[in-house]
Amino acid sequence: MLFEWMFLIGLIIGLGFYALTYLFVKENVKKVVIVLIIGVLTILGSIFVIGGFEGMPFGVLGLGIITISILFSFFGKSLLWKKIVYTFLILFVALYGAFSYFNQVDYWIIKKAQPITGDHLDSYFQQLQNNAEIQGYKTFTILEGNKGVVLSLGSKMAGSNIEVLDVEEQGDTTLIKIRTFYNSSPEKNPVIAIGLNRLQPEIVIMDTNGTTYQQVK
Repeated sequence: MLFEWMFLIGLIIGLGFYALTYLFVKENVKKVVIVLIIGVLTILGSIFVIGGFEGMPFGVLGLGIITISILFSFFGKSLLWKKIVYTFLILFVALYGAFSYFNQVDYWIIKKAQPITGDHLDSYFQQLQNNAEIQGYKTFTILEGNKGVVLSLGSKMAGSNIEVLDVEEQGDTTLIKIRTFYNSSPEKNPVIAIGLNRLQPEIVIMDTNGTTYQQVK
């Protein structure tokens, strides 16, 4: 979801830069080249200035800007086609945003010290520390019928922390994207609890390093 949004934002930024070129450039070729250069510089900045996973969204944003330069290299000579491209892209981004807003999954991080009613979530936290070999996720029903997903990394990841990057739905699958990093956490078994307003039948939890976690039996 993050990368999709960054690409769409890149499209809008590209449209904005293309419009600004009207202030000082007349030829369509020069306008396209300027937007292309901005997109390339954005990608290079994401790689060499920001770097790593943090820079990837800005690289995708740069791809969106470059896409605009490609589109107007084909359609920029016709005023009618320019209007069509602008109208279509702006409407598409607006409709996509509205659809995503009304269908987004609400999620939050459950504090481990927070009293929870439901399927003994608090006792499961303790079980994970007593048996640090447990790795994977387990689902619970928590307050007001909401769902909870508890993910444990296992003893091999002791000292690490877990950050939730995004939660999205893909058909009948709830996809939870996380990032793990070492920060001298005192937990023998690193754990995170995620509250959600709904869960799909299939659950996929994926780390940025490509690791996927299975359900605890």
